[in-house]
Amino acid sequence: MATNRAGSVYRCTVCGAELSVIRSGEGRLAPVCCNVPMVRIGVLRDIYVCPVCGIEVMVVRKGGGSFEPICCSRPMVLKSGDAERLAG
Repeated sequence: MATNRAGSVYRCTVCGAELSVIRSGEGRLAPVCCNVPMVRIGVLRDIYVCPVCGIEVMVVRKGGGSFEPICCSRPMVLKSGDAERLAG
């Protein structure tokens, strides 16, 4: 598994700050916070894409309700996140 996979989450062990990878690339991501390397945690954020315009959104925190994003008057499609966890 690539360390810079879209949806991956890194956390600072000192202050608790988090960052999420929005778009993966070929490089090796090594984020630093509070002068210590951030740790990748076992969370993969859901990313949805609009089938019309291509805009992408990342779910930062799920609520208790049903989340069904709409863009260009059409339902957005789950690109990564829950589907990848279930498949792998």
